[in-house]
Amino acid sequence: MAFFMRKRARGKRGGAGEGLRLLEGLGISVGVSAAAIVLFALLILWLDLGEDCIAPVNQFIKVGSILSGTLFACHGPLKGYRAGPLLGLLYMALGVGLYCAFDGRLLPMTVIAGDLGLGAAAGLLSGLLASTMKKDAAAGA
Repeated sequence: MAFFMRKRARGKRGGAGEGLRLLEGLGISVGVSAAAIVLFALLILWLDLGEDCIAPVNQFIKVGSILSGTLFACHGPLKGYRAGPLLGLLYMALGVGLYCAFDGRLLPMTVIAGDLGLGAAAGLLSGLLASTMKKDAAAGA
């Protein structure tokens, strides 16, 4: 009997399952970003949009990607208020790291801090939304 109790207690804490779910959410976020960037690039080419619309749309794509990854990751045992900010930070750190690697130079620390702050804030709000949706679905079931 004690074996089953220990196994159940481990399952509630999560462990590797939560980490894997978070990585899957990060993969969803990256995939959504890639698809949105390709679509936006095509729109820029077809509609001959100016460069002034790139920065706001880029921020919108980042927030939407974090939201989609967090909503996916929080379908399991993850708590949204923990998973969201962590996923947002991971997503933004990956983005900043890739940008610096391709550009060959480090961004100013204020830009890095701003991106990480945006990621954490978008992740927190996404996580709270995911938790609320999970509670509503459980109450309705």
